[in-house]
Amino acid sequence: MTEHNDKIRALVLTALMVFSVFAGTVAFTGTAAAAPTLATGSLDPSSVDEGTTNSHDVTLVIDDVDLSDNTSGGTVTVEFTNAVDLNSSSITNEAVTGNESGSQGTTNVGSSLDTTNNEVTITFDDSNGNASETINVSFTIDSVEAPSVNQNTTVDIGARSDVDADGTTEVDTRSTGVTLTVVDTDDDTNFNDGGIVFAGQTASYDAAFNDNNSADGGYQLYERVDSDTGSPVRSLGDGDNGLVNVSTSGLDAGTTYFISNDGQNPSDADITFTIREQDFSAAFDSDSVDNDGTTGVEIEFDSTNRADDYNVTVTSESLSDEDLADIFDDNFGAVDTGDDDDGVELQVTGGSQAADANFSGIDGGDYNLTFEVTDTGVEDTGSITVNDVGAGETSFANSNVEVAQGDVANVTVEMNGAATSGTLIVGDSEEDGYQANISVEDGADGDADGEVTVQFNTYTAGNSSQGVIASTEDSDDSVTVEDSESISAILATGEYTIYTSTSSSPSDTVESPNDIGTLFIEERSTDDMQLWTAPGGADLDADGEDGVTESDINSLVEDGAVTQDDTITAGDYVVHQVSATGLEGAIEANGNLTAAIQEGAVTLTVEQANPVQNRDPKVINVLSSGDAVTVVEGDGVYYIAVNTGSSNLNVTQDGDSASLSDGDEYQPEFTVVDDRLLDSEDEADHQSVNATFEVESPDTSLDSDPVNVTAADGEAISGTTNLAPGTELTIRVRSSEDTQPRFFNTQTATVQADGTFNGTFNFSEQSEGDTFTVSVRSDSELASADGEVVAQEDTETPGTTTPGTTTTDVTTTPGTTTTDVTETTTEPMNETDTTEDTETSTPGFGAVLAVIALLGAALLAARRQE
Repeated sequence: MTEHNDKIRALVLTALMVFSVFAGTVAFTGTAAAAPTLATGSLDPSSVDEGTTNSHDVTLVIDDVDLSDNTSGGTVTVEFTNAVDLNSSSITNEAVTGNESGSQGTTNVGSSLDTTNNEVTITFDDSNGNASETINVSFTIDSVEAPSVNQNTTVDIGARSDVDADGTTEVDTRSTGVTLTVVDTDDDTNFNDGGIVFAGQTASYDAAFNDNNSADGGYQLYERVDSDTGSPVRSLGDGDNGLVNVSTSGLDAGTTYFISNDGQNPSDADITFTIREQDFSAAFDSDSVDNDGTTGVEIEFDSTNRADDYNVTVTSESLSDEDLADIFDDNFGAVDTGDDDDGVELQVTGGSQAADANFSGIDGGDYNLTFEVTDTGVEDTGSITVNDVGAGETSFANSNVEVAQGDVANVTVEMNGAATSGTLIVGDSEEDGYQANISVEDGADGDADGEVTVQFNTYTAGNSSQGVIASTEDSDDSVTVEDSESISAILATGEYTIYTSTSSSPSDTVESPNDIGTLFIEERSTDDMQLWTAPGGADLDADGEDGVTESDINSLVEDGAVTQDDTITAGDYVVHQVSATGLEGAIEANGNLTAAIQEGAVTLTVEQANPVQNRDPKVINVLSSGDAVTVVEGDGVYYIAVNTGSSNLNVTQDGDSASLSDGDEYQPEFTVVDDRLLDSEDEADHQSVNATFEVESPDTSLDSDPVNVTAADGEAISGTTNLAPGTELTIRVRSSEDTQPRFFNTQTATVQADGTFNGTFNFSEQSEGDTFTVSVRSDSELASADGEVVAQEDTETPGTTTPGTTTTDVTTTPGTTTTDVTETTTEPMNETDTTEDTETSTPGFGAVLAVIALLGAALLAARRQE
């Protein structure tokens, strides 16, 4: 870092007396009045910015004025310092009023403005005044130009009066309590008595206001040697318009100086100041930066001994003023100094400031910059290397894009290097008979991710009145169709050349593309319809996000919750799967599949295929069934799920409300009728797919009636149903009234793909002969049967068990028999109808005594064999 102090800049205008009422003279003719006193005064506005032009309302209140014999007129004169420019000023709203009882007010109020002496004089008559009067003198002075100051400067408004015109001043005061403040809006250094002036600045002392003998002139600059001695430095003259200026050139840093025209003793000083050198540095936080705007570099200006704002002039031999302004304007308010390539001026706030510099668009290379504090001349230099990243390029993620006629093609444009925007051309007007010019921008409304996926609608292409031709799902990106050639029909099948480049010009993109690819538009088709079923209570939104999607349906199929079937139990879902390509564009143009059905681009009818003779068929009205119908859009596959158990399902017959009945057969039919999509207005060209399903009433039964179980754990109760696989059933077991202790238990069973279901129960705490009832429920009771705990069947096969029991093998010494001992437990139950278990003991020997008895029997048999 280098610092210099060899350039002198002007600063520190002393505290100018800006708008001070220096003297107010009241003169009356006639009998001598009592000595008046200045009571109060006001100035509005009382604070203005330096260098501005303002209007001020002035008011003086004077007590003890004798106006009893004022027939020849009185005057009030207000004087301003030369620092205020009144050359363009004018006086309005002059008024002089009396406050004492009996006063009739004043007449013949007038004013005059003396711009040479900066005086305003108010004249008036009052022949009806009192001997002891309080008068208010007020006026407005317009177009007062405030001077430039080196700091916020506040001055008192004073007044002086001589009422008896004898030359004696009765009132002379500058302590009225009314002040005017001129606000320093520049970056000048404060200069107060005893304060600091930085080397390179110019100190300016307002002698006209601050020194009573300023008219004597002869000001000298002294170096303060000690408290009693000053050493002359140079003559400062009489001052210019009352201002005494001191250049700090040649003055020593760390030395205290004072200005005086009364002598060289420091006690005679009019103002004292000490010279300091400003400490200053400027540094980038990195040696290099890219010129694509994706990386930044911070510059820090620091001054350890200067806390106020100041300006810094930046210059560089290799950068123009325009370049410098672009680099620093964002955070430092860069202003061109006006001279050609003489640098730009920045404002540093608070002594030290760090902020980003923007080198976007600056040519690559090494640059040296000089930073000089404008008023003190101290400077520092900084160097930085700008890396030329260039404009970058665009390319296609996939050079070959295939799409069915009428579908939406996803064309992904990748941004490489510094590229963030570019042009996509679809087709060539001369070769393909169609061309669309599309501008793309990555991160236009948010974060850039390096690519823009354009969704090109082959259905609306060539006819924007049909809907949006190109868009993007990424809200951060921007896709705009600048121009699209109009054609009378849907975009024909075939190959279309696609171009991309960073240029915003379509012609340049075609002539000099960054990448070329091909869009293949293939024949579309309407393929087939398949039927599926799902439990009426199923939540089709498998992942719980963004509504029901194709992914949700696929997950439910994998989990067995949606199964293929053409026999639908009333209350379950019937899910129509339609496979067709080329529908995406029309669906998107209409908003969604439901809207496309409503607008007649496609139709879906569900009509009874086996009506009773001489009766109209029943019709399921899909569009008017509300939330009983769920429509899902997929990639070439579409699902229309109808909940046959919903109260909102709309079924009619000959216009009257109807309902689904056991044995009804229905034929759903999906038809593509859009003329543009089919490129035909002939009804014979409409494309349809259909299927047939039969409605059954719910049928559920238990596998046995009565249900017999043993007093063991793991006893299975099973059954079959025609409800959709995945349906959850509740199997409830409840003891009969004559069974003690009472018991109650429930299990949840899921219907399997083959229609079976089962639940496992613990009867180990129950006794042979205990009876109970079994019921199977969904929303209501579906099946029921009586049940009983029965004795276990004996088995001669060692190691085998009765289903639902647990066996323990007891083996004697070799040559003896092996006996299977069955442990049985009973599910504890409460007397109330709850699922909580109550611990009880089984009447009889109990499990332990049973085991002992069996062991004894085994030993006895072994002994008899011996």
